Amino acid sequence: QGYLVGRVLEVDPLSGTARVQVGAEVREALLPQGGGGFAPGMRAVLYEEGGRLYLTEPDRMPTLLALFALFALLAALLARGKGVRGLLGTFLSLLVLVLWVVPHLAQGGNPLLYALLGSLGVLLLTVYLVHGVNRKTTAAFLGTLLSAFVVLLLALFFVRALGFTGLASEEALLLHQWGGVDLLALYLAGVVVGALGALTDVTVTQAAVVQALAHADPKAPFRLLYRRAMEVGYDHIGSLVNTLVLAYSAGSLPLFLLLTKDPTPLRFLLNTEPFAAEIVAMLLGSLGLLLAVPLTTLVAAWAFRGGRGGAPDHPHPH
Repeated sequence: QGYLVGRVLEVDPLSGTARVQVGAEVREALLPQGGGGFAPGMRAVLYEEGGRLYLTEPDRMPTLLALFALFALLAALLARGKGVRGLLGTFLSLLVLVLWVVPHLAQGGNPLLYALLGSLGVLLLTVYLVHGVNRKTTAAFLGTLLSAFVVLLLALFFVRALGFTGLASEEALLLHQWGGVDLLALYLAGVVVGALGALTDVTVTQAAVVQALAHADPKAPFRLLYRRAMEVGYDHIGSLVNTLVLAYSAGSLPLFLLLTKDPTPLRFLLNTEPFAAEIVAMLLGSLGLLLAVPLTTLVAAWAFRGGRGGAPDHPHPH
């Protein structure tokens, strides 16, 4: 009993079975309802129970590993040292989430508290590991924290104002049946953590702009640095307005497709929690990105005022 990996030799949709090779044996396995898209020659994951084999999924791991290897290779070639450190930071971040955050949530811990603590650890690992310990990185780190904190406060207010329950997805309904998880806190954590990756990119970029301006004019005071950096920041904001909107919309296409299938009037369909929760996450994440530019510029302008901090380590790619 358990999972196995084999290769499909022959598929018979009429009988709902397939011949598969598992190791040196050729055995018969039951196809999933609808056939599952299996074809001869395909590697597949099987499940054995009570002496019977069931085809479950195509074996996707070799292809996933090849895609990851391609990503890692290009990151190392194009970004060199920082690309490698970025990969290492990503790996360590996943370890924090998998080995620390998820076990605490499974034990009934507050999702919002542990997600925020885990995110703080992830930020420390990724930002300082990739960009080094310096004024630019610290300004970006503080700008990210401030922006995330504002997003959290707004999320707390609007979640209460909108009367959300946290039951906005099938996964949430399943967790509700199991019990022991604060679904509303889990939703709030998802809103904040979901915006952190984009926030970090924005804040590092804006801090690098301030650093470059301070290096070009070492005597520039705080106000002048802020004003000049925000001239670039306004362009940055213009390009950020739809960043998270498109990202969230792409992930919610199946949900939005229901708009064309459901006979409920649009005004009432958008009022349901699944749709409203997606819209709130989308707008709050985008608000966080917009706020990240001026907040990071403030912190960085204070850090680099009057020529403090020295020369940029390299020109920023953005």
